[in-house]
Amino acid sequence: MKKKVISALLASTMIVSLVACGSTGGDSSDASSKGSGTTATSTAGGDDAATAESGSGSGDSAASADWIESSTLEDDAVPGENDDRAFEKFDHVVEVHYGYQIDPKDTTLPDGDSVDNNQYTRYLLDNYNIKVVCDWTAGNTADFQQKVSLAIASASLPDAVIAPTRNYLVQAARADLLADLWPEFNQYASKQVKEIIETTEGRAINNATVDGTFCALPNVSVDTDGVYLYFIRQDWLDKLGLEVPKTVDELGEVAQKFKDAGLSPDYSIAGIDNGGRTYSNFMNSSNNGYGFDAVYQAFNATPGYFLKDDSGELYWGTTTDEMKEALTTLHDWYEKGLINPEVGTTTNGDNANNVKNGTCGIFMGPWWSLGYGNPDSFRNDNNANWQAYPLYTNDGEWNIHMKDVGTTYTMVNKNASDDVKKAIVIMNNVLVRDESTFDTSVAIGWYPLRNTMAATDECEYEYDALMGILKGESSADDYQQGGSKFNGLYKNLANDAATLSEVISSDYDGSRDLAVTDMDVNTNNGQFNRFYALLIGDRPYATLEPDHKIYSELYYTIDGMDTYWTQISDLEDKSVLQFITGAKSLDEWDQFCTDWHVQGGDQILELVKDYLAE
Repeated sequence: MKKKVISALLASTMIVSLVACGSTGGDSSDASSKGSGTTATSTAGGDDAATAESGSGSGDSAASADWIESSTLEDDAVPGENDDRAFEKFDHVVEVHYGYQIDPKDTTLPDGDSVDNNQYTRYLLDNYNIKVVCDWTAGNTADFQQKVSLAIASASLPDAVIAPTRNYLVQAARADLLADLWPEFNQYASKQVKEIIETTEGRAINNATVDGTFCALPNVSVDTDGVYLYFIRQDWLDKLGLEVPKTVDELGEVAQKFKDAGLSPDYSIAGIDNGGRTYSNFMNSSNNGYGFDAVYQAFNATPGYFLKDDSGELYWGTTTDEMKEALTTLHDWYEKGLINPEVGTTTNGDNANNVKNGTCGIFMGPWWSLGYGNPDSFRNDNNANWQAYPLYTNDGEWNIHMKDVGTTYTMVNKNASDDVKKAIVIMNNVLVRDESTFDTSVAIGWYPLRNTMAATDECEYEYDALMGILKGESSADDYQQGGSKFNGLYKNLANDAATLSEVISSDYDGSRDLAVTDMDVNTNNGQFNRFYALLIGDRPYATLEPDHKIYSELYYTIDGMDTYWTQISDLEDKSVLQFITGAKSLDEWDQFCTDWHVQGGDQILELVKDYLAE
């Protein structure tokens, strides 16, 4: 029988990226993208956004050649042409043991349900004979990271666990704990999953590869997960006769007026909880809810990123004059009582309580934070008209830092049986295909090993399609299977189009921006949350062109960096929060920058500079 690869395009992207890898003694990336992490300008959701990010592959030439050979299978059929095997039900029950992060405040499960007995786990058992068993959980990000680290250090990984960043993946792979997942992915990944990975042009495959071995299912998230906006109570603006703030100064003035009017008696601007970050960094470049990324960007600051100046010199985005200006403003807001006085110390999502109960009118984050991220605020007040806006520089420019293709990875224990590895791939196929059909009033976070995959422009594509339906330019039927506009790559669109009329009033004709009063908050809550996020939370990125898209020169750690990174990242995280709260005076800014460079920052910059030059 002939040897065949998973598909022509996946094979070509793998071969191009792998052949381009040179011997680095460690991880290496696609040669064409190593130096591409520069400031760029392009249309939102367009091809430029998808091609300018740095990838992260691995392995030397020999390992790459071995991997290409191992990616072929003795088989008569190209997997994916027929999805029967991608959604095949086992003829016996297959148990998959896993560890997971679960929000302890999530009360969406019905009485009697649990982490491994709920609508999602029963769906997998009934339809695929896959029984999931949760060996352990963690309630917050810090605890989850610690448990994953301990499992790696003690060689006690369950069958599968999600690596919170690529660092964990590399550590586990180099400790020889992970399975070569390529044979199972090759045979059983659905066509839809492969098409989504195809949109990353090889970057997702590279990211999930360590030293020549494809050892995890990569997360592929939408570009807009890394686009930070501010969210504000538009109904409060209208009540006080205020214009929508465009700049940082204007936002601060509005926050003060919210407080003075008694609308936000405690504080006007929500912030991070204990263990959170006030900005995304190169290793965690997306989904930073309640951070202040939008403020930093409005000061032309891009903290936590490796950047190059106009002369091509590499520098660290945190230790800049622009960053000091941003922190000066945040400290001023803190002193005025505009920011939560317990920023960085509250636990288990307590910071969001005032957003939910209607006594905080401003917070920041990516598109999903609005709708998905604050559903209780709408249930508590059906007229809470939250709206999303970009924050501009004083020169009227909108800067956004761009994320990596994805940041998490489903790792599989090398001792897992072939059936378990196959089951994990099928579970991922099911999530991608069926997520939009589940009853998402039960939080989708309860789906076991939920590590999302989505086309990078999915949100913007959906925004245009759904708004076209609302404007009468197309119909929901056009987007159903067999319809003239159906596209299986956009996995949620058919269901979203079909349920649009359940949530959004027939009186709305698309001639103005959507408001909460155009939507039924109490019907089909899961879709209400989604439509609010898509059609209001993602509206700025879907309809406006950013002036600058800023990419990190690197989105993962490299050999030698770990020696210094822990020390200087701890220094940075603590100092930045202290500058905001006043626990450390901004007069000490220069000393902080000096300490950062002396305690390992200069060595890291030199390592990255040499790596990018290879």
